[in-house]
Formats: sequence, C-alpha cells, structure tokens
Amino acid sequence: MKKLLVLGLALILASSLVFAQGTKETTASTAAPEVITVWSDNAHEETLRRAQIETFNNGVGKELGIFIEYKIFGGNFSDTIKIAAQAGEAPDLFRSDSKWMQGFVDSGFLVPIEELPGSETLLNKFKPMLSNQAHIFNGKTYTLPYNLTTYGFIINKDLFKQVGLTEKDYPKTWADVRRVAKIITERSGGKAYGLGLSSTLWTISSFYTMPNGQNIGHYGYDWNAKQFDYSAYNPLIEAIDQMVNDGSVFPGFEVLDGDGIRAQFAAGRIGMIGAASFDCAVYTKQFPANFDWAVIDVPAFSANQVTYKRFGNPTNLLCVGVNARKHPEKVLKVLEFFYADENAAAMYEEGLYIPIRSEAIAMAKKEPSLKGWKEFAMFTEVFAMPPVPDTLIQLEGPSYREVIVNMWTNPSLDDVKARMADVDKRYNAALSKLPAEKLNLYTLAPGVTAQRSK
Repeated sequence: MKKLLVLGLALILASSLVFAQGTKETTASTAAPEVITVWSDNAHEETLRRAQIETFNNGVGKELGIFIEYKIFGGNFSDTIKIAAQAGEAPDLFRSDSKWMQGFVDSGFLVPIEELPGSETLLNKFKPMLSNQAHIFNGKTYTLPYNLTTYGFIINKDLFKQVGLTEKDYPKTWADVRRVAKIITERSGGKAYGLGLSSTLWTISSFYTMPNGQNIGHYGYDWNAKQFDYSAYNPLIEAIDQMVNDGSVFPGFEVLDGDGIRAQFAAGRIGMIGAASFDCAVYTKQFPANFDWAVIDVPAFSANQVTYKRFGNPTNLLCVGVNARKHPEKVLKVLEFFYADENAAAMYEEGLYIPIRSEAIAMAKKEPSLKGWKEFAMFTEVFAMPPVPDTLIQLEGPSYREVIVNMWTNPSLDDVKARMADVDKRYNAALSKLPAEKLNLYTLAPGVTAQRSK
C-alpha cells in the first residue's frame, strides 16, 4: 500500500511539472508582441507599404515579437509631429523633414541611429550617400536617404523621324543639341521647334542646372573650394543663349510656366526638353504625350570631357524618436525593414520611387510600367546632392536663376562670362560674411564624392 501511495504521489508531481512547463511555454509563445509605432504622410505609397507591413507583422514580426503600428497623416503632419515631440508622445519612427530636422536635433527630440545597437550594417549601406546637414548633424546620423529625383533629357522620337533625323542624331553634347534644334525648327515649317524652355525659375534648376551637375561635379557650390561657382555652367548657358538667338527655342516661352511648356512638348510641338524623373507621370497622366518619346542622358559639355556620377536629389524616409530608447533593438529591426532593398525594389516596380541604392533597383522582379521610369533609374553610382549654404546668405542683386532666365529671354547674344562672373562675385561676397562655424557645416561627408569610382 505504501509503495502504491508513493508511486501515486510521484505520478501526480510529474503531471504537475509537465502541466506547469506546458503552461509556461504557451504563455511565452502567445505573449503580446511589442508595438513599434511609425508615422508618415507618404499617402501615395500607402497601399503597397501597408501590404509590406502586413507581411512583416504576420511573418518576421511574429518571430521577433514585433508588431508595426503604422499611421498615415495628411497635410497637417508637420504640426502634428511637432506637437507630439514637444509632449514626449512622438512615435518610435516618423517621416523626417529637412525643414525641422536641425531644430528637432537641437531640442533633443531625435535619437542618433548610432544609438540603436547593431546599426553599423545599416549605416554602412548608405554611407556613400550621406550628407552633412541632411542626414548627419553634429557628427551623428539622424536619418537616411531613401529615394531620388533624377534628371535626364527627353526627346520626341516621332518628330526626329519626321524631319529626317535618326538615333545617331540623338544629342550627346550641347553642341549637338544646338545643331539638332536648328534642323527640327527649319524642317518643321513653324509647326515645331527644337528646344523647350520656361521662364519659371524652378525649371532653370530642375531641368538644366541640376541635371548638368554631372558635367561639373557640383550644382553651383564647390564644396572643396568652399566657394560658389555658377560660371562652371557657362557652356550650357551659352549653348541655350545661342539657340534662342538661332530661333530654335519654342517662341513665347518668356511667359510660359513649367506646366505650360510641358503641355507644348506633350502636344508634339517641341523636339527636346530637359526633364526630371517626376516628368514620367507628367507625360503619361497629366499631359499625356500623343507620340513616342524617349529619355536620354544629359548632354555633355564636350565630347571628351570627364563626367561625374549621375546627380540625384535625395528624399529621406524615417528618423528615430526618443521613445525608441525603450526598445532600441526592435526599433532597429523595423528601421531595417523599411529601408530593405527588396521593399524599395517593389516601390520601384510600381513607379512610386527611384531607390537611392542601385542594388535595390537591380532586385526588381519586373520592369516598371511607367514609361521612362527605367531610364531615369539607370545608374550604377549616384551623387546624392548635399545641401549648400545658398539659403544662409544675404545676396545682393538677382539670383543666379534670375540672371540666367534674363539672358535666355533676351533674343540677342549675351556676354555670358561677364554676367556669370558677376553672379559668382556677389554670391561669394555674401558667403564671406557667413560665420566660419556655419560654413564648415557644409562639407562633403567622409567618403562622399561626385567623382566616379569606375
């Protein structure tokens, strides 16, 4: 009997232990995941982004004990995030904005990515594209670039054929542009013209000076010399000034804004026009072109010149709020997810973004359906254009864009060299009044260069 009692007690104890272990394991496996909050105002990508997040939450997120709570805000996002940050209620991650990044850093509202344990791999992936005063503040990285606006030159292929030009005539230099523009204008009998221009200032930079940064290695401010050098654009400015004098530029551009001249190109009245990647949507949706067009590389200043990396204007995605310090390892996993090449590749396929990393573009499983998108994303190396100190100076007289547009809208030939020398003189005189500690912030980050590596 005693033996039976002992055996019974042993069985009961063993059963209790098994039950207790099973309860412990079940509790661990069904524990609520840690919520990582992410806020953004990128509504245009919401459908695809939410699908990616759902896949993460149901897969890797479960394994890591992470659940991403994603919120999209409208036009009031800047005010919303400022109020939340001041109250200490900002999310773990939120869309960054160059307009308030410096203020948020100074106020202690942000956490450097370096503080997230294990972030070295992510930082190294983006290191060649990082910029002081855009991503790096006070020597620490607070956000990363995600996508680019890139630049090119668009031609009306059908119009080229109509006037007897072939692919061999697609311009490779600005001298070629002038030659071809005259042919198109003369052979069209007043129905079409060679080049499209606008007098609206943003088109001067977005369609002509910024794209041609790959011909001079900067876009107006030389970081190495710490001087403005808009005269470096003289070959471009002179070529277009000559085309205006030739009568090869669409007439009346003096009063046409950016949409006005693009509408004329879409109507088939212009042979060539400077463009940015956002024009793919313009010529397929806003002003659908009624002809075949193609994106070609930005014309060089001369046939044998050394060109630099393709220039791209970067946009950032997320920065890290102070509440991330509660769970830094898991916040890093979410940050890595948002910046993952495979997710950026899917965005590229849908024509939503041109990823800043060519590795992400190479991962695309299908060609983007948006016409021209692939051509704007063709680069192996890119120079993510860093900020320049032009907004910090008190310039006397007209801006460089005003000077350029005044020359181009004047049908007579101008003394481009003298006019642009005066621009540089005035900009650098204003720059000399800037405190050295501010000017020194606008240098290229270590390892960043516009020069090609191959």
